[in-house]
Amino acid sequence: MSSILLAIDIVSESDHALERAINLALSLTATLHIIHVCPPSSEKNMGSPSNQGVKDKLNSYVSSNKKLTSLEHTITVKESREPFAEIIKLAEQVKAELIVMGMHGKGKLRDMFVGTTIEKVIRKGNLPVLMVKHKPLGGYGNVLVGTDFSAGSSQALELAFKLAPKGNLNLLHLYFIPDTYIGDKISQYAGDVIETTKKDKLEQFVNDSLANLKRTAEGQPDFHYRLAQGEAYTGLLREAAEKKAELVAIGAHSRPRLLPYKLGGTAHDILTNPPCDVLVANTV
Repeated sequence: MSSILLAIDIVSESDHALERAINLALSLTATLHIIHVCPPSSEKNMGSPSNQGVKDKLNSYVSSNKKLTSLEHTITVKESREPFAEIIKLAEQVKAELIVMGMHGKGKLRDMFVGTTIEKVIRKGNLPVLMVKHKPLGGYGNVLVGTDFSAGSSQALELAFKLAPKGNLNLLHLYFIPDTYIGDKISQYAGDVIETTKKDKLEQFVNDSLANLKRTAEGQPDFHYRLAQGEAYTGLLREAAEKKAELVAIGAHSRPRLLPYKLGGTAHDILTNPPCDVLVANTV
C-alpha cells in the first residue's frame, strides 16, 4: 500500500483518525494525503477559521509530530457543499488505496448514519474505507473479518492482513436456518444440509483466500476461522466482544440502489453502532 487518504473535519491533536492514519502510513511506508473539506466561504459562521488558517493548523500539527520525520505527506483544504465528492475526487487523483475517516457523533439510530459524509464516501465511491472509533494504542492485534463468501469480503480479509500483518485474524461466517413446519425430521435434515453446504463454502473460501495471501502478502497470517449459526449483526458484535477485536472488516456492494452493504444491512448496523474500528471493502 503506497498511498493513504485521511479525510478530517475536526483539527485536533487528539483526533483518533489522524493518529491511526499516521501509524498506518509509517508502518506501510505509504504517502499520507490529508484533506479537510469546509463549507463555502459564504456559508461559514462568524469566527470560523479561514481555509489558510485550517491548513496552517494542520501543517503545524504535522510538523510538530516527531513520528512524521520520514513520512511523505500532502495537505489539501477544499470548500464544498458536498465533502464526500471532494474526498472521492482526491482519492482518485492520488491513487489512494485506503480512505481513513473518523467517527463523529454518538447516535445509534440507523437513520442518523444515512447521509453522513462517511456513508456517502462508502456508498458512492469504490475504495476501502477505514472508520476509526478508538485511539490507537499500537498496531491492530485482534481482527475480526465477517464473510459472506463474496468478492467484497475476500478483499476485506486481504486488506485486514495488510493493516494488521502481525495481528490475529479471525474469520467468521454466520448463517441462518429458517423455521419450517414440515416435520421435525425433515426440518432437521434441511438444517443439516444448510450447515454442510456452508461448511464446504467456508473451507473453499479459506483455501482460496490463503492461496491469494501467500501470493500477495509477506509472511503467514495468524489465521483462524469458524462457522456459527445466528443473525449476522448480533453475531459479529458478540464475536468482536469475545475476541476483543480492535478492528472489524467487512465487504460491501458497489452501486446498489440504496445502501452498499453485502451483508444484508449488517455493515450498515456495524457502522452505525461500531464496537471498534471498522474497515469496509468496496468492490466494483
